[in-house]
Formats: sequence, structure tokens, C-alpha cells
Amino acid sequence: MPVSVCLAPLKSDPKPTDTLSNRHSIDRLLELMMIKALGLSAYSNPAMSSLDGATASAGLFGIAASPLMAFIAACLIGLFALGGWWLKSWYPTSGFRRKRSIKKSSERVSAYDHLTGLPTRRLFVTLLEQSIGRAAKIGRPVALLVVELEHFRMVAENQGQANGNVLVRVQAARVKGVLRSTETVARLAQDQLAMILDNFTSIEDVSAIAERLQATVGLPLILDGQELFLTCRIGVALYPQDASEHEGLIKQAMRAVKTAKSEGQAIQFASSAIAVSSAEPVSVSSFLADRLP
Repeated sequence: MPVSVCLAPLKSDPKPTDTLSNRHSIDRLLELMMIKALGLSAYSNPAMSSLDGATASAGLFGIAASPLMAFIAACLIGLFALGGWWLKSWYPTSGFRRKRSIKKSSERVSAYDHLTGLPTRRLFVTLLEQSIGRAAKIGRPVALLVVELEHFRMVAENQGQANGNVLVRVQAARVKGVLRSTETVARLAQDQLAMILDNFTSIEDVSAIAERLQATVGLPLILDGQELFLTCRIGVALYPQDASEHEGLIKQAMRAVKTAKSEGQAIQFASSAIAVSSAEPVSVSSFLADRLP
């Protein structure tokens, strides 16, 4: 029985033009998929097969307005904001932190005298208030001594600013050397020093310290080959006898200094009942017992 055989025509090798056409179709398909993923309505119409001219510009606008690009922009803004916060936290000398740092530095400078390193009046007032607060709790007295150097300004002007500064440093060191290391010494003004005594057993102890201060300040000092002598007036005020708070105690000590100058006394207590040249020591317990809270 005869068998018919149908031979299919052999496919010829693909032409280069066919290969290019297939590649173009694949590229166009991927392009359309990307356009849809980005939400570009300008490219969603298959009739728009070119990417030039007005179509291209519309496409760029669509990319910028797409949700994906908006999300990316929001992330970038967040990263920039986070980076700025990080820089501020690691560099405290910028902006407001710089101003606050300068303010703290200026406050520290104003709290201590630049020549002697002693506390200034501003810090001394705080230290005196704290000392009175502690004394009130344990029932002990506090003595405030104000030392005013006589003719200091005139001597400093005659000797020049440099020698005047040396004179201040020397006298501050001398006064500090008379007291214990735990006792406070401060510079209230150009020619005034102040001390807080809160560890004494009798009024005589305070008088003895005041006398040593006067003798120490009066020691000779040689500047540029010239021997100088300074004297001082010392005013003493006691808590709680003369005042019950720090401001009043400072006023009483200042008043005692003025009284010493007007009456020609080297040492003057704010209370007229106390004399420096007392023959018998007066104990703190017997003299201030009725005045302590």
C-alpha cells in the first residue's frame, strides 16, 4: 500500500532583520512594563511608541510625580534631617550650644578673680550663704572678716599696672597663708579681701587671726628695688549676733571697716561689746548662747 510522505518545508536561517525586530519587541515590552510600574499614564497608550519630543518631557514629569519617586524623596529628606541632628549632637559649639558654652565660660571667669584666682564677690556671697546655712543647723557661729588695704590704689598707680598686679597677688597669698586651707578667702574689690571663719571656739580666736592678718599685710615688699609698706583696716561681723543672714553680715562687716578708719583702729568688730584687746578670752558658748537659734 503506498505511503504518502509530506515533507514540511525547512525553515531557513533567521535573517538579521528578524533578530533585530525580535529584540526591539522585547525591549518595547520591558519598556511598557516599566512604564506601568511607575504609573506613567503618558506611556500607557500603546499607540505612543516613540520617546522623543513632548512625549519624553511628559514622561519625565510623570516620573517626578509618581508615588515611588515621592517615597524616595521623602526618604532622602528624612536622611538629611537625621544627619543634621547628628551633626548638632556631635558638634556642641555650633548655634545655640556655642552661645551656651560661651555663657558658661564667662560665668566661670566672673566667679574667680583673674589676678589672684580667689573667688569674686559674686561667688563669695553664695559661699557665705552656704556657710551660714550649715552653721544654723549645728548651732555654731560664723565670723566674717573684711580686710581693706590702705592707700593701695595710690601705690598701684605710682608703681604702674604691672607692679600693682604683683602687689595684689602677694597680699592675697599672704592673707591666704594665715588661714586654714578649709577657710574661704575672696577678693571683694580692688583693695578689699574677705574671709569666712566657721571653726573657732572663742571670740579671742577671731581676734588673734585678725591681728595676724594685720601683721602679715604690713610686712615689707620690694618692687623694682623699692621697699613698700602697706597697712590695712579689718572689720569683723559675727553670725548670728550682728546679722542673721549673709547680706546683713556683709553690711555689718563693711560698716565696721568704715568705723575702724574713722576712729583710727586697726581692727573693729561690728558689735561694740567686743574689744580686740580683751584681757580674758570670751568663749563662744557663753557669749552667743542666747543669740543662737
